[in-house]
Amino acid sequence: MRKVFVSLSSLIICIFALIPAFSQSSKGVIRGVAKDSAGAVLQGAKVELQPQVRPVTTDGQGSFTITGVAPGTYSVTISYVGFAIYTGSVTVTAGQTAQIEAVLKVAAAADEVVVTADRPFGEAAAINRTLAAENIVQVLPGDVIVSLPNANIADALGRMASVSVERDEGEAKYVQIRGTEPRLSNTMVDGVTIPSPESGVRQIKLDTIASDLVDSVEINKTLQANIDADGIGGSVNLVTKTASETPTLVLYGVGGYTPIDNGRTVSQLGGTIGRRFGANKKLGALLGGTYDYNGRGINDTEPVPTAGDAIPHYDAQDLRNYVYDRTRWGATGSVDYNLGQGSSVSLRGLFTNFRNWGDDNIHTLVDGGLPSAGQSRRRPNMVIASLALEGKHNFSSSWLTWTMAVSRSRSGGGYGGASYGWVGDPNLNCVNDQSVATSVYRPGWSGCFGTGADNVTDRNNYGLTELDLPTFGKSVQLNLQAGASFGQQYHLGTHYGTFEFGGKVRNAHKFDNTYNKYWTVPVEVDESGNPILDSKGNTIPIPIPDSAHPEWNSDFSNPDYYDKTYPAGNYTDWARVYEWVLKNQSQLVLNVQSYPNSNNYDLIERIPAGYLMNTIELASRLRLVTGVRFEATHVDTLSFDDTAGTLSYHAGGDYLNVLPSASLRFGLDKDSDLRLVYGRGLARPDPQDLSAAVSQPVLNQTPVTISLGNPNLKAEQANNYDVLYERTFSHTGLLQAGYFYKDLTDPIAFEQFYSTQTFPHVPSGTKVLVSEPINAGSAYVQGFEIGFQQRMAYLPSVMGGLGLSANYSHTASTARDLPGRSDQPALLRDAPNTWNISPTYDTKRFSMRIGMTYDDAMIYQYGWKDGADSVGVHGPSGDNYLYAHFQFDTQASYNLPGGFQVYAYGLNLNNEVFGFFNGSPKYVVQREYYHPTYAGGLRWTSHRE
Repeated sequence: MRKVFVSLSSLIICIFALIPAFSQSSKGVIRGVAKDSAGAVLQGAKVELQPQVRPVTTDGQGSFTITGVAPGTYSVTISYVGFAIYTGSVTVTAGQTAQIEAVLKVAAAADEVVVTADRPFGEAAAINRTLAAENIVQVLPGDVIVSLPNANIADALGRMASVSVERDEGEAKYVQIRGTEPRLSNTMVDGVTIPSPESGVRQIKLDTIASDLVDSVEINKTLQANIDADGIGGSVNLVTKTASETPTLVLYGVGGYTPIDNGRTVSQLGGTIGRRFGANKKLGALLGGTYDYNGRGINDTEPVPTAGDAIPHYDAQDLRNYVYDRTRWGATGSVDYNLGQGSSVSLRGLFTNFRNWGDDNIHTLVDGGLPSAGQSRRRPNMVIASLALEGKHNFSSSWLTWTMAVSRSRSGGGYGGASYGWVGDPNLNCVNDQSVATSVYRPGWSGCFGTGADNVTDRNNYGLTELDLPTFGKSVQLNLQAGASFGQQYHLGTHYGTFEFGGKVRNAHKFDNTYNKYWTVPVEVDESGNPILDSKGNTIPIPIPDSAHPEWNSDFSNPDYYDKTYPAGNYTDWARVYEWVLKNQSQLVLNVQSYPNSNNYDLIERIPAGYLMNTIELASRLRLVTGVRFEATHVDTLSFDDTAGTLSYHAGGDYLNVLPSASLRFGLDKDSDLRLVYGRGLARPDPQDLSAAVSQPVLNQTPVTISLGNPNLKAEQANNYDVLYERTFSHTGLLQAGYFYKDLTDPIAFEQFYSTQTFPHVPSGTKVLVSEPINAGSAYVQGFEIGFQQRMAYLPSVMGGLGLSANYSHTASTARDLPGRSDQPALLRDAPNTWNISPTYDTKRFSMRIGMTYDDAMIYQYGWKDGADSVGVHGPSGDNYLYAHFQFDTQASYNLPGGFQVYAYGLNLNNEVFGFFNGSPKYVVQREYYHPTYAGGLRWTSHRE
């Protein structure tokens, strides 16, 4: 890494050496700030000068700086959607800085609520930032995020156009942008790519990050040369909070209830404090924090469809009852200093910790066989942290920016549990009986729910066979990043432009050192003491009956499980069993998975990048941005060598990607424009696909299966094309409609093939089914999206408080040449139709918002292979899909005197199901319910009136 910083230092020195050539000027500077009548700064306002000087937009502090301005008097126009245009004049003197403080007023009295209510002001800011961006960006400000019950960042993103989400345990987890799976998108904090806390993947599990930690969220839907290329689907940028000119002090608390599993509670506490210091308010500091507890209950069933049956039939079914204690806490902070003339340095950081702790009680019904029971003890603990030191320096006609950042993620804890064997009636005749099914989605069973030894939900009919502790060790990734960019302004006649170039190096180190520890019961042996094997070659455990240990009995019961479709029965308490195991280890067999093992690895990935980009105003309403980015990738993997039994398998390689981009923006009239954009992006392989050398084989399975990693995998690439029309309306309105097309090459697919080559621990000559990731085939995704947002202040009387935010997207995709199949299915995670409808109502005191979100069914995992059965790809052997999901949420608030605000919300009011199916919705794989959550709270803001 030392070489990286030496190289970067040389780059910065060279750039500084260029500055004198550009800084000697007899011209002047214009610096200003745009505010509303309440003193709030306006980010994204457009500033224009006549005679013509290049237009600029205000930054996050509402400030703007125009350097290299010839002496003279200029008329100034500042426009901001939702406000009347500001006009004024300024006189520039050589070598001096002229100041402008513009106060924009609302366009009409009916729009006054824009500057008195949080969410309408946030919506106006989002529109203006969207319009000001060079690339196609969607912005979701913090005021809008917290106006609905979004538990985490993924929940909030799911309300944006062309974004679908994967939900898990009642909250959104991963986001899918524009019909692409999560690994094809990138996540950043303040422009710095952050690593995933999960062991084997790149995508960020966004339920780790609380929704109220950030100031705003941006989705870059198109790429340009000065943006990291890891964003075929898009790039999510979490913008942290900074101090504004108005001192900030906010405190809030909320509590609520979910009527499931005998009642679960939710709570949240948080606050933000910040201000600027000094006579000129050059120094700013801010600190914010949040803590939330989510007592989640889940009623879940997981059937196993019988392969080859056109009429749904099930080989088995899990009845699962989850009780979760999910806690999230985090902090964000920033310190910045204004150096003058638009120059500044800042230190910004974010930390978040997510404990997704819970217990799962399971009864497994087997068609024509004996049932079993189990528990899942989940103790994962995930952390993401980011710290960035940034600088921006404006000179007479040039600028320099630089960043040095460190980000780290970690996951620990993991999953444990227990297994229980059947000791009830050995002649039990429990069968799948669809004639007694309450619906096609709730399979029926006969002969399973008796009152004695034939009751499959009675803990007394089971015995302990294994107890697993939650995973030991951890998975960690550390990213070190540094970069700098330099830009020079120029003009060709009356055409103003900026040429910029820059470089960046990111060094990532990720490792996994996890292992497991568990106890098993003794097994049946013959007269010689050798284990007795069943028909499949497995040993036969001797269960320790639960009935002999009433002290193991759980206090938890749930008579209303799954709307009483299935009897819940009684359960065993994992913690009480564990306590007994520790005192009676002599009766059990201790098993400790060695470290290292086949799941462990060490990965180093170094990415040096550079870019060139030019922006020029071809005409008053025509703007062209062109550029090229170069990203090299060096990969060095160290993984488990099953032959040697050590972490000693070395592999890796290098490759270079050249990534051009261009965008053309036409101003059709004063209220509308058209954007044409092209950009080439990439998605690097997941660490688990690069690093695994040879997995441990499954010997008692027919055929014997084994997985191979592929360190030679290359990045998947895509050419991305966009056409976007956008039009603004009075009273804070925006219409966007666009088409996009993504042509993907070298997608990563999994090839399966039979081999008789020698593998460790596999008898010589054994036919082995091998699964290995490869670059294969091609794919495309195309789509149409439309978004509309409008405050209806033009309506009479109380109706003027109404508003509407809505979006719809349709995508279609095709994956070509997938190994093992001749058809062309849709891409993973491509939801053909998604939409959001959000009516709003706002007055100076009262605000209310409704959120209705829909995601179509989408393929979660490919499962179909040519000739799998006669039913076909839409049968029970077909691809695995996420069910379509519609959710109804609402929130309302009322402003009280003294800066207080009361608010209440309802989450998942329609009790929507989450789950999976194979082939067609009737072939159920999982369906789980969470029930609605009701909550209320109080917020106090020091400067609210």
